[in-house]
Amino acid sequence: MASYKDLYILKYKELDIQEKSFNIGEEKINEAAVTIAAMEIVLKEEDIQLQEASAKTDLLVQDLNKEEKKAKVKQDEVELTTRNCEK
Repeated sequence: MASYKDLYILKYKELDIQEKSFNIGEEKINEAAVTIAAMEIVLKEEDIQLQEASAKTDLLVQDLNKEEKKAKVKQDEVELTTRNCEK
């Protein structure tokens, strides 16, 4: 009976250690889940900012292309005028 009691105590301690390890692991998983949720919120906010910046950049590129075309037309006019003056 004493050996059964010793074995029972040993197994109980082993289970207690396993339970503590399990609880620590579960706590870390829960903390990670909270951190991930917070990161998702920040990521969504940054994605919105990125989309806004991308839209502004696209508009700027369009404006630059328009100005480049205007400059090309003006350059062509100047070249034509220069050629006419040289004749």
